[in-house]
Amino acid sequence: MKIKANAKVNLSLMILGKREDGYHSIDTVMHSINLFDEIEIQKSNEVSVICDSIDIPQEKNIAYKAAKLFLKDYGISGGAVIKIKKGIPAVAGLGGGSVDAAATLLGLNKIYKANISPQQLCKTAVKLGADVPFFINGGCQRCEGIGEVLTPLSPLKSGCLLLAKAETKPSTAEMYRVLDSKEPIFCDTNAVITAIENNDLLKLSKTIVNSFGAIWQDSFVKQELSLFEPLAVSLSGSGPTWFALFENKDKALKAKKVLDAKKIESYVCDFKDTSIEFE
Repeated sequence: MKIKANAKVNLSLMILGKREDGYHSIDTVMHSINLFDEIEIQKSNEVSVICDSIDIPQEKNIAYKAAKLFLKDYGISGGAVIKIKKGIPAVAGLGGGSVDAAATLLGLNKIYKANISPQQLCKTAVKLGADVPFFINGGCQRCEGIGEVLTPLSPLKSGCLLLAKAETKPSTAEMYRVLDSKEPIFCDTNAVITAIENNDLLKLSKTIVNSFGAIWQDSFVKQELSLFEPLAVSLSGSGPTWFALFENKDKALKAKKVLDAKKIESYVCDFKDTSIEFE
């Protein structure tokens, strides 16, 4: 079985505060994009993961954890060989690991004909990470709680993004600690949703906010993207990937050529209506 596992961007992200359990409450709108990892899953007696670019022990790979958890939670004997060809940059705020985990859950569900509902898979997914439940269905969704309370939205029908990543970042946990010491940044999520539902890119551009942007105020990547006069520039997740929203792809492609000349890693992406595509 071959799968395309699509990345995401956060069209808005508001950190509401720290909970008693140590997690943070969030209110975010995520949207799938056509930047993807390629995953191949084959039945086996044991679980093994082969990744072409991430040099970590397989036991620490989230796809490995997802496979072990799926087999355990649903009482399935067996395993799988999971091969991952990375197309999504790692540690970038684009959900590359989380979508691999979701693809593993959905792939094993099909291979073993387990008939586990998407709702039940989301309950398993949240054990792996706060944004893994989003990727079970993907598209465009409002994500609340720690990310597991999902409200499906109509995906955008136009517009494209230029993504750029050229910086490293502290751990997400450290970034949350920094935000805990700052005043919360307000985002009108309902206005974001209205703009998306109306496919109104201009109104959307005026409502895009990311709380983590406060930590990246001096980002040279943000400054570079702003030079191209896009509709908006914002951060995805906790960074360090920034995206510029354009009405048409021609402007995005011209901007990418400039970034390429400056050796800044960049991608032109369209919006997608799903996160997992079976081939």
